[in-house]
Order: sequence, then C-alpha cells, then structure tokens
Amino acid sequence: MFMRDFGYLVDHQGHSVFCLEAIKGGLAHDSDLRHLTNYPNGYGLHLVTGEVVRKVQSRVVFTTADALADAPRLVRNLERQFTEVSYAAGLAVAVTEAGLLRDSDLAPLIALGSDCGYDLLTAVTNAVDALWPDAQRQSRNTDHGVVHCHTPFETEINGTNIYMLANERNCFYLDWPEVTDGFLEMHILLTKTLDAMSHYLVPFHTPASALGCWGQYAHGVSETYESVQDDIEGMSREEIAEFLLAQENPDELGWLGMELAESEGDEDVLERSAALLFEMADVERNFSYRLTYGEEISDAMRLLEMTELLSQAQELIRAGSEHSRLAEALCEALKACIDRAPNHVGVSGLIASCNPEDAEQFGFENSPDRFFDCIWVLADERHEVLHDSALEGFNADMDECGQPSAVLPLANSALVARVTQPILERTNQCLALLRLIQLSLEVA
Repeated sequence: MFMRDFGYLVDHQGHSVFCLEAIKGGLAHDSDLRHLTNYPNGYGLHLVTGEVVRKVQSRVVFTTADALADAPRLVRNLERQFTEVSYAAGLAVAVTEAGLLRDSDLAPLIALGSDCGYDLLTAVTNAVDALWPDAQRQSRNTDHGVVHCHTPFETEINGTNIYMLANERNCFYLDWPEVTDGFLEMHILLTKTLDAMSHYLVPFHTPASALGCWGQYAHGVSETYESVQDDIEGMSREEIAEFLLAQENPDELGWLGMELAESEGDEDVLERSAALLFEMADVERNFSYRLTYGEEISDAMRLLEMTELLSQAQELIRAGSEHSRLAEALCEALKACIDRAPNHVGVSGLIASCNPEDAEQFGFENSPDRFFDCIWVLADERHEVLHDSALEGFNADMDECGQPSAVLPLANSALVARVTQPILERTNQCLALLRLIQLSLEVA
C-alpha cells in the first residue's frame, strides 16, 4: 500500500547509496538497517533512509555564513520581481524631474540593461519613502513607564500612484496635565496649536474633533448632550447619574435616553451614560479652544492670531515656565503653521486637484477611505468612556470603507511636485511635531 500511494518518494539506487555512504563515514550504524529485515522492499528502504537522515542531521550544522557566503546578494535576486522597464522608467523619470532622484542615481541601474525594471522601481520607492521615513510612521506610547512601539502606517506603489495606507490608528496619548489655574494659559496654547496644525499641516483628530459635541464619532452622545447641556453644567458624574435617573421620560433625551429607557434602570447603563455626558462636558469646556474661523476670517487673520500665540509661547520660555519644554515644542509647531499659512491649500484640495472631476473619489473630507482620519491626539485616558464609544463608530466606519488610504500621483513630475511631495513632507513634519509635543510632556 505504501509503494502504491507513496512509491514516488523512494529512489532505490540513490537512497541505498546515501545510506551506505553514511554507514561507511560513521554517521550511521549497521543496526540502522534493521528495518530492511522486517520490510525487504521500498518501504523498508524509506524507513532506513529517514532514520539515517535524522542521524546525519544531528551531526551536521549549517550556518548561513558558511552555506551562503553571499546571502544578501542571493536574497536580493530571489526577491526580484519582473517589472516592465517602460513602466518603471516612467515613474523614475517623474521623480527625477521632480528632484527626488539624481541622474547619477539612475545611471548604474540603466546600465543593467533590459532587466533593470525592478531596480528602477526600488529606487523610486526609496526616493519617495525618504520624504516620510519609518521613524515618523511609528506609533509610540508609554504604559506605566514601559514604551510600546509599532508601525501602523505604510506606503505601496500601485500603478502610477503611491498609496499611504493605515493598518490601524496612530494615537498620540499626551500626558496632559490637569487644567489648573497654573496650567490654563499653556493648556489653551496647546489646544489652539493642535488645531492650527490640523488645519495647516495635515488633518488629524483632536479631542474636540473626534469626541466633542457633534464631533465626527460622537453624534449619538451629542444629541443627548445638546438637550441637557444647560441642566448638567458643572455637575459631577454622580450628580449627572441622579439627574438622568430623575427624568420621567428618558426616551425624550435622544440616543442615551432611549438606551436608558430600554435598559429599565440598569445601573451599568446609567453609569456609562453619566460618564459619557460628563466627559463630553469636559471636552466642550476645556478642549474646544480653536483658532478663529468663519466666512469672514481669512488666512491672513489666522496668521496674525498664530503669530500672537507664538509670542505668548516665547514669553513663557523667557519667564522660565515649568513647562518650557512644551512651550519650545509649541513654538516649533506654530512656526511650521505660520510658514505654510500664506499659500495654504488643504490636503484634500491638493489631492482633489489631481483630477477635479474625481474630487469625491480622493479628498479626505469626501472619501470613505480616510487615511488622515487615523491620526488621533488624545488627552491620555481622560475621556476613556467617550473614546471607547467613538472607537466603536470609527471601527464601524472603517469596516464599511476598507483599509484607509490616501492616493497620491506619480504619473508625471508636475503632479509629484505639486501634490505627492508636499503631502508626504507635511505628513512627516506633522507627525514629527506631534511626537515632539508628546515627548516634551513626558519630560515635564
């Protein structure tokens, strides 16, 4: 039966020679041939060969250095994929004309001849990725003094586009001090600077934009909060819970009210509802400071406001504030925003300019695949219940639209210079500044 089903595994001549040579060399013994006594056929030879192989394996050790002296070159060759030269050359010309590659970088690759497509595409990938290096794709947060890092963001070239891809959110948990009289000025400065960065660098979520009243992932809670806002002003969680419990018609309080009515007084539901309203009140009271916006407010007017914020941060540094490290980081962020304000075009506007007719397909504000929607700045775990609720909405949103991505063109040098390069550079700059702010708070 073995030979009928697995006879192809047995090479009578080759396996016999192998076993005999192993015995002659002292790597196996005559006793290892006992299987042939019981099975004087191909099956017995198969058993003997298996046993001899195991004995040889236990005596011989191969190291990569000894077995593959030129391992890196072999790995590169094995990884090589066939890439159409004309396709790769088109991308290489585009990034070279945009100033991301030099002719001297391409010359040795072109000298490889018709098999240089893979090398050209690799050079293009490296040149574009250099605008947004791995260090600024990383998520880094501390938990009880232990640093945890992973990389949720990546890029991929597909066709004549490069995709910025998010495998999950990149959350910047800031060790945000309590909002006391001594920290209030710095607190407002920090909150407004984050708002400026999300407007003039790349869009990302602040506590207000994600968790605040009518924030992107807090609509259900916002409906209830708006109806009771005046009634619960200044209340503690316990007082809000008592207020909700006292409502004769809780289902008139919107989404949370309906949950309370359906739960029939369940204590866990009541506590969660009170916590959601309490935390939203905190976001609205303490984390909703923004630059001045409105139809009549121009970038020039916001530029003046940011200049005043910069002067305020510099004065805090000169005064020797205990949060000078944070003030220095905010100065760097405000300077970056001020530099970009005079000729400001938002990320969605840049991407949509690739093809105005397909603006709804690309832009951050209109596209279901929102890469920048995956960057969140949070006040440590201050709004934990509200954050968990928002995360449910975020996950449901992303389940519908698939992997969040931003699609940037590589088709020609004009698009690379006008769209792709600025967005990658701004993303890199913004994430680096957020990391600087995060680290300055840890030091403080």
